[in-house]
Amino acid sequence: MTTIGSEKRKSGAKDEPQGKKVRKDTTDGGNFAKKPPKFPGKNFQGDGKFPGKGFQQKNPVPEKQDWKKFKQQKKELRIKRKEKQKSKDLVDVVNEAKKIYEQLKCKTTKGRADMAAKLHNLLKGGDKYSKMVLSHDTARIVQCLLKVSPPAVRGEIFEKLSGCLAAMAMSKYAHFCVLAMLKHGSAETRERLIEGLFGNYVKLCSHSFGHTIVDSIYITWATAQQKSCMRQEFYSDLYRKDKDRNVKCLVDTFKDAAHMKNIVMGTLKQHIVKAVNKKLVDNSLFHGVLVEYLTECSDEDKLEMATAFSGLLASLASTREGTRAATLCFWYGTAKERRSALKHLREHVEKVCVHEFGYYLILAILHTIDDTKMLKKTLLDTIVEKVETLVQHEGGRKVIEWMIQPGDTNNFHPSVTSALNDGLKYSKKDVSIRRTEILEAVQADLVAAVTKNAKFWLSNGHIARTTATILSREHAGVTEAYQTLAKVISDPSWTLEPPKEEENAAESDEEKPEKPKKKFRKVKNPLEKPQSKDVPAAPQVGVEDAGLHIVLKKFIKIPTFAGILLDNLTEETVEKWLPINRGASSLLISYKGAPGDGETPTNAAGTPGGD
Repeated sequence: MTTIGSEKRKSGAKDEPQGKKVRKDTTDGGNFAKKPPKFPGKNFQGDGKFPGKGFQQKNPVPEKQDWKKFKQQKKELRIKRKEKQKSKDLVDVVNEAKKIYEQLKCKTTKGRADMAAKLHNLLKGGDKYSKMVLSHDTARIVQCLLKVSPPAVRGEIFEKLSGCLAAMAMSKYAHFCVLAMLKHGSAETRERLIEGLFGNYVKLCSHSFGHTIVDSIYITWATAQQKSCMRQEFYSDLYRKDKDRNVKCLVDTFKDAAHMKNIVMGTLKQHIVKAVNKKLVDNSLFHGVLVEYLTECSDEDKLEMATAFSGLLASLASTREGTRAATLCFWYGTAKERRSALKHLREHVEKVCVHEFGYYLILAILHTIDDTKMLKKTLLDTIVEKVETLVQHEGGRKVIEWMIQPGDTNNFHPSVTSALNDGLKYSKKDVSIRRTEILEAVQADLVAAVTKNAKFWLSNGHIARTTATILSREHAGVTEAYQTLAKVISDPSWTLEPPKEEENAAESDEEKPEKPKKKFRKVKNPLEKPQSKDVPAAPQVGVEDAGLHIVLKKFIKIPTFAGILLDNLTEETVEKWLPINRGASSLLISYKGAPGDGETPTNAAGTPGGD
């Protein structure tokens, strides 16, 4: 029988029973020390030797996953990957389009129509156009296409962009493409564009980029019916989608329902206040709506509007209706608002005076203001300082003529004077006193300006007409001004430079608009000598000009001026004037108008006054 050998025990080891374990003696007299737990909990407090740690379960139970949410995340990731791939493809297309654009934008490039068609075929797929118009560099490509492409291609581009017109009108770069559609598109395209923006005109008027689109549409392209539809959106939210052809103005909205007036006026006031807060009031559509509101609102609202617009009158005075609105705001304001308006107008007075419609605001201020001292500090001093710049424009001449001879029928139509007289009920000072104070404030400086630069004040018929108005009132310096003017007129070398023609940029044959055919052919005068366009016009003798001849006759009828002119005439001047019809008649009138009671006047050279 085989036996199993056991390992040898170590030397010195005592024999112990194999089935039992002997407990070791403790140091505290047989008491056993309590061991710390193997996995102390979160709130376990040891004795400092065994700092506890938070219990961590080795195999946590997994949470139940939301499979719908998981699938949605996967779907979004797939979409993002596809868009990323598309953007890579769009970058390649844009780079190729830029190369074609660099050649297409040059006017000297041949075959631009074919290049435009090629570029359109490259971009017409998908939504490339709607993405390109939003970027600063690619928007220029679309603008060039709209300008150069044939009408069929322009129509296709409009179809691609017709779904995002409102967003484009409010985009920093895309709104230029909308302007290009209006300028280069067909009549049908413009009509669809205007109607496509219905419902958004109120929002666009209060937008920094959109209000330029609205202004261009309202002034240039919209018909009368479309203009009334655009104004209806300001009256009430009911007209945002549904238009009423019977509503032509604000009064039509509540003429059959008086209870609607407060609602309509309240809605319109909210839109006006919103635009004023953003200072976006330089808009023709806004001006038309504002005039309607100012004529129908209560006195409290009129005062409120005058306060709100006291610093914005220069911005309003950019259209006919805007100038009317600015005039009403000035009239409705108190003395405090008027002083504030004059302070804000001081830096813009030159631009307002030379504007096509803005000068009417200055006339209204001159006709109705009471504080003439404040007027002199703010407006009159600036006008006198820049008088030579102002008289070169029709509006500036009207302002100066009103200060000297207000309401003169030779310079102003009676309808203008009657319209300005409507503001006299908002003034307290007597009309004659106001006019005298304004004349005293500016007359001496204006006469001195004529004396200082007499040749300029006789440079053409329009300015000479204003010169005659300035010298028509009695003043101590008028005689000296007559002497300087007579020296210029009697100078044999006095000529007028021909008017400068505006240099228009040469357009290529593709860009020239088609001229409408004339029904009747103009018959040419067989006795008229053809003039070559290349030969510049020769300078004209001053006395031969039609406008100056009229003004010169006015001056010569004044005995003082006629005598001064005869004293300054020379033989050379007389010989130069006699062959000219107007020159000879001027000499005859001056001889008759000169003082002497039948005596034959002689000039400085001793030439008798006869023929």
